[in-house]
This record gives sequence, structure tokens and C-alpha cells, in this order.
Amino acid sequence: MASHSSVREHEETPHTINSTTSAISEALKRRARSIINDKSTDATARAVIHYSLEINDPWLADLVRRVDAGESIIDDAGFLQRPDSNEERLKH
Repeated sequence: MASHSSVREHEETPHTINSTTSAISEALKRRARSIINDKSTDATARAVIHYSLEINDPWLADLVRRVDAGESIIDDAGFLQRPDSNEERLKH
């Protein structure tokens, strides 16, 4: 087997975990689970939050924030609203 001098050995770099990011992520997961278990929250909104939590949806934080604020995340036709749709509606 030939030795290739131009190929460098892969160096393992230890991955550091930012404790603030982890805490925020865990806090978001806890809040999402709390919404899922809250029977006073709309069942469709709870299902959307549950699915978003399962798939690690990047919109999860926005969805949780909107549900916490009492905003609807489902429009009148039954579709999930875009994260900025409530803000756009308020501008017009």
C-alpha cells in the first residue's frame, strides 16, 4: 500500500457545548411539552407543536411563542400560518 504524503491525518477536535444554547434548547423543549399536555390549548395547535418538537422544526420557538401569547398558529382555512403572517396582518 502506497503512502500519500499530501494526505493529512484527520485530527479529532473536541466538540464544546455552549451551556447557554443547551439550556435554551432544553427550556424550549420543556415549554413545548407543557403546551402539548395543556388540555386548554387548542388540540390542533398542540398537535402542530408536538410534531414540530418531534422533527426539530426550526419554527418551534416561534410556534411556542405564538401559542404562549394566545395567538393562533392555524388560519381560518385550517392551514399553519407562516411565522411572520401575524405581523404582516397587523401592518395592513
